Amino acid sequence: MPQTGKKTIAVTGGTGFVGKALTKALVGRGLAVRVITRRKPAELTPGVSYAVADFSNAESLRMALEGADAVVHLAAALFCRSKEEFMKANAAGTANLAGAANAVASLKKLVYISSLAAGGPAAGAPRTEAEPDAPVSYYGMSKLQGEKAARDFHNGPVVILRPPIIYGKNDSGVSKIAEWVRRGIMVNAGSSGGRFSFVYLDDLVAAITAALETPNYDGGVFYVCEDRTYAWKDFIALLAAGMGVKMPRMLSLPPLAVYAVGWLYEAITALTGNEPVMNRDKAREASAPNWTASPALWEKTSGQGSWTTLGDGIKKTFS
Repeated sequence: MPQTGKKTIAVTGGTGFVGKALTKALVGRGLAVRVITRRKPAELTPGVSYAVADFSNAESLRMALEGADAVVHLAAALFCRSKEEFMKANAAGTANLAGAANAVASLKKLVYISSLAAGGPAAGAPRTEAEPDAPVSYYGMSKLQGEKAARDFHNGPVVILRPPIIYGKNDSGVSKIAEWVRRGIMVNAGSSGGRFSFVYLDDLVAAITAALETPNYDGGVFYVCEDRTYAWKDFIALLAAGMGVKMPRMLSLPPLAVYAVGWLYEAITALTGNEPVMNRDKAREASAPNWTASPALWEKTSGQGSWTTLGDGIKKTFS
């Protein structure tokens, strides 16, 4: 139950990389935080309460949300083996959450953490919110459908944030890339001239907090990222420097080869029961040349444009 005199923020996906950082930040701001999760974690965050719910069951979600003032929906499936699995987790799960939230009278705001993948890759200049959405992966399609489902929340405003590559301490994605950098070999992502946008964990947490606390962003969709793009090779060079290792050998693979690697990962993990770190869906994304976005709308709305640079963020990540 919420603590007396404190607003209660419900957070789905609160046991994950972004979720843990967000819950700690919200507790630090004097808010009551309730993590909605499929199973209670072994390691609990001090000051945080936990509610177990089934995302395929709207009633269990309603009970978990009861008494909350706002909800941040972070929970998502990143690696699935089929379009149907992505849609079940990211679209249907969000629809159930929005429906449950509508049945909770105290709940007055929903912040949905989507992805640049919902908009799709950039054709040239960094993607903006004004451009038509054109996702190229099942993950992106499912997150876009999740956005549409989130808008079915009618008790109050909905805010949608679309981060690109998120990095920071204890991030499994960048950590896996770092492992290969230490081994001295890395595959080029996309074309040799492709560029990417990044957002440091602390900057994303600050954006989510701002979306919760002020009405400026209500009803909007925003790309949140550093206002600079990077070639993949430059990212890897900064990563190697941050870890204090040599620049790895860079390999370029044709799209079919990347797709084959994704298929192989899926086949192996289907036997082991592990979640694939690479799949055919990520191979579809890798075939696009530019995964870049402009934070101009966010900066205009927030009145600030201060972002952690990739170089500084990597130093903090590996310090």
